[in-house]
Amino acid sequence: MTVTFEHRADLLQSFPCFAALTGKQREILAYLMKEEHFQANQPIVTEGELVDSVFIILEGQAEVTRGELDAKKHLVQVPIAFLNPGEAIGLNDTGFYSATGKRTASVIASGNMILLRLELKDLYEFLKKYHLESSMSNAASKMLRMKLIKQCLPFSKLSHERLQWLANHVEDLIVPAGTVLFTQGDIGHQSYLICSGRIEILVKDKHDKERSIAILKPPALFGEATLITRTPRNATARAVEKSELLVLQHEYLSELLESEKNVAQMFMTLMVDRSRPIQNKHVSVHHRVTADGETLAILKNPDNGRYFKLSKEGEFVWRKLDGRHTLQEITIELAEHLNIFAPDIVVALISKLSKANFINNLVTADELNRSPQSFVVKNADRMKRICNMRYAFGDADEWISRTYNRYVHYLFGYIGQFILISFIIAGLTAFIVSTDDVLFFFSEKHASLILLLLGLLPLGLIGVSLHELGHAYAVKAFGYEVHYMGVGVHWLRPIAFTDTSDMWLATRKPRMFVNLAGIYVDVLVGSLSALFIFLISSPYLQGLLWLFALYSYIIAFRNLNPLQDRDGYYVLMDWIDKTHLRDVAILWLLKGFREACKTPHLFREHIPEVSYWFFSVVFLIFVSIITYIVQAYVLTVLDIHFTNPLFSLIFPLLAVVFSLTRVFIKINREKKGNI
Repeated sequence: MTVTFEHRADLLQSFPCFAALTGKQREILAYLMKEEHFQANQPIVTEGELVDSVFIILEGQAEVTRGELDAKKHLVQVPIAFLNPGEAIGLNDTGFYSATGKRTASVIASGNMILLRLELKDLYEFLKKYHLESSMSNAASKMLRMKLIKQCLPFSKLSHERLQWLANHVEDLIVPAGTVLFTQGDIGHQSYLICSGRIEILVKDKHDKERSIAILKPPALFGEATLITRTPRNATARAVEKSELLVLQHEYLSELLESEKNVAQMFMTLMVDRSRPIQNKHVSVHHRVTADGETLAILKNPDNGRYFKLSKEGEFVWRKLDGRHTLQEITIELAEHLNIFAPDIVVALISKLSKANFINNLVTADELNRSPQSFVVKNADRMKRICNMRYAFGDADEWISRTYNRYVHYLFGYIGQFILISFIIAGLTAFIVSTDDVLFFFSEKHASLILLLLGLLPLGLIGVSLHELGHAYAVKAFGYEVHYMGVGVHWLRPIAFTDTSDMWLATRKPRMFVNLAGIYVDVLVGSLSALFIFLISSPYLQGLLWLFALYSYIIAFRNLNPLQDRDGYYVLMDWIDKTHLRDVAILWLLKGFREACKTPHLFREHIPEVSYWFFSVVFLIFVSIITYIVQAYVLTVLDIHFTNPLFSLIFPLLAVVFSLTRVFIKINREKKGNI
């Protein structure tokens, strides 16, 4: 069935909202309508969707339904009306049926139907051209805005209410061809959404010559980056042809970013995809060859003393960060040159580089996530900061270099090392010899033991500070820099820290010696403390020194733990020369160990992972044995006996479990990630 334009015009005249049209106007509007066919049970419009067109029924019948919750809170479709030939979908006597721009009900064809469809955009253009019904024209304009905004990726998940709010706050703008909307370097206060036309984006090169980098078409959004990053415009925007735009002011975009998390995340995705990252010009690149012959690039940022290790593929990406390549272009070039298509890895790498300030012009997700925190969250964060306070001493390299060159370098010679090792041996002997007397004193003075344990707090801070000084002077011994040192507390436990990251530029052996230096100092401090026991007559001070010596030896042994982020793990990682050794070993344990047990030759293909677990098991055996021996000795001296022999295994078991905590957490995360 084909409906003549005369019949269409007559149908339009039957609707009060079109009754005032002239015959010529009705013919033009009739020409804009398109004939569509629907089969039985086929949806025509769906409740909740944005209004994008209206219909007039020519033939057949349709059922109107609305979703309602039944007694069991299930959504069911309830019939509310039937529509017959000559009736409309989306229109009433005064204009649009919906006052919100959203379909208020669903309409389904009861049988085969023929309808006339009038696109909302065509109706709006018609009403505007002939200066007709202003209220209907305004309603059509708002609905079109909502539809266009919804099509734009960052706003695609906005609620209908927020969509209405945004449609009310954007402004219409029509620009002729050649109009410059903004210039590179300008301060921006608004962004733009293209309704029709094309916009060219240009950037200036180092010779101040403009170069076209993109042609944007509807429904593209542009100009938003400067509003979010609060930086000058990074490009120029110029109309290629007559274009219709929606203008969004900064204040409304900021409100959306603060209140709508999904909008902020979408903006982050859009900006990262469009961005053309550029290297921090202060960063230098150093190369190091690993034991297996692989060449690694190490980035050094003197602005913040940070380092970043790159593989061959990572260095390829780094070289492309010249301000002229988008992430998409970098990903494609990586695939073309190295046969690796990994967009997720490229984005993750660039995000990490940006957070460490190796890149200058990329906004991070943290900058977009500006939603206000609740009172509870704010105070929890404040308490966490108090319990984990740190204070760093900047420019540490100057005074460390000075003291090393004047005094400390003598200790790194053969004679100095001979003297230090002699002190260690003598101190260990003194510790063993004095143990019986000190423990007997503790058995007689229980209250004194508690007070002396409190006295360990300041001594513990001195001990960890000397531990870090050991690392720092070892770094200087190999000719590298120590950017900063510091002290603090970690959950009320005293800590100290040293930046040894300049050792990334060194080979494996120097890095291993630097990591071992802290453990070496712990043992030395414990031994010196034990020697002082024989120089002091006060049993209380002797007890305190003995406790400090024991504490230092325990810390030294604990720092050998390859299962946690301690010196021993980094020594093992450098010795095996495998980055992220523990993570790789855990993944192999979960995914490859069973297969290797069935096919033993596979163990030879995973020597680093097997070595890691071998040394980890050896460490755990030593932990349990030493804990058991020390416990048995102390209990004997203090004349304490367990009624059940199994109780004597509690402390060794706890020591093993404590050593394994980080591995347990990592294994649990990996398992959850594979569900």
